[in-house]
Amino acid sequence: MRWVLVDTNVIVSALIFPESAPARTLGTVIETDHLVLTQWILDELREVVGRKWADRLPALELFLNTVGYELLDVGAPGTEIRDVNDQPILDAAISGHVDMIITGDKDFLALQIDRPLILTAREYLDSTTQR
Repeated sequence: MRWVLVDTNVIVSALIFPESAPARTLGTVIETDHLVLTQWILDELREVVGRKWADRLPALELFLNTVGYELLDVGAPGTEIRDVNDQPILDAAISGHVDMIITGDKDFLALQIDRPLILTAREYLDSTTQR
């Protein structure tokens, strides 16, 4: 079972657009892999959903209380990423030995690292059909 960190933008898209590739990705990760989050992601999720779709905060909380996930601590600084706000997520993913990060964030996607594998939601879905 792979450890898969799903970034905030994918989770928000999944919650707002339930028929989207991010929604299918999140569902597949929950069903077939081990979902990994960080406190940074949880805080950002609550902030974004609360600011843009306050009426959907109860649904977010229900989701977070229902779905199983591993909560990673922020790890030691390592590989640098352009957006300093993404650094705690990358550090946690590397130190937590996650297998992949699913994101739409261009700063993550531009990284040239071997591990964790960094994929878009669509790339993840394509990879699951090839397993």
